[in-house]
Amino acid sequence: MHEKDLYPVVETFLKHQKSCIPEYVGTELSLKRGKTSLRADVFGVSNQDEPLIYLCEGKKELNRRCFGKVVGEAIELQKYADYVYVFGSTASFEAEDVEDQISKCETLGIGILSVNFNESGEVVKELLEARRNNIDKQDKKEVALRVFVKENDKPISEIIFQTAFEYVKSNCDIEEEMPCVSFIDVYNSISADEEFKERVRRVIGHHTLTDRDVRREFPRRYGNSRYIRIERKADILDDIICFTEEGLRKVKRPILLN
Repeated sequence: MHEKDLYPVVETFLKHQKSCIPEYVGTELSLKRGKTSLRADVFGVSNQDEPLIYLCEGKKELNRRCFGKVVGEAIELQKYADYVYVFGSTASFEAEDVEDQISKCETLGIGILSVNFNESGEVVKELLEARRNNIDKQDKKEVALRVFVKENDKPISEIIFQTAFEYVKSNCDIEEEMPCVSFIDVYNSISADEEFKERVRRVIGHHTLTDRDVRREFPRRYGNSRYIRIERKADILDDIICFTEEGLRKVKRPILLN
């Protein structure tokens, strides 16, 4: 058994026990703050009253030798997530070691997941529930953005598509036959906050994020798609994005504008 064999088990735990949205649960999420780069082994986002970010760091075994290292990595993740867990097999853990590590993690607010396998399959036990962290709002929005764009080959187009839906859902009548929003309103939802705009630029790797650059990028994925209709105006920034029924089925759960 390898560490990565535990990832699907932890993903299932986040979906079923922490109500994380399946499309926002995955593995190996890259994070960055300044020159510091990190990676969370397993991640998930739940969205009830507000998005809650879960980051999990694991080792094949949570024995005495590995525990200090994985907890050190988890401490760094607490800057980015509402809840942070460490996970791994505890099959070789002595009882006194378990009690000692639970006490240390309880002080730090880090949760512990024991992942073991038996004849009936995998067994996950939440030895310690994580305590909620007080994280910076902009950091949280950036992590949500990184979750959303992970594996997207055209992130700008997908961000505009999703943001347009979230804007409509928040400000318009979603029950209309074809709910619509102007492109410039969508763009302003992303760029009104200059700090967040800079974070978007950093996450997607674009040197420029001007309104016209973004507007020209959007049709490359959605210009002639069955998901939207674009009503042309004299100025392309005033163009109207209208969702088809199929487009409303394609969008993901709100995560970007919360």
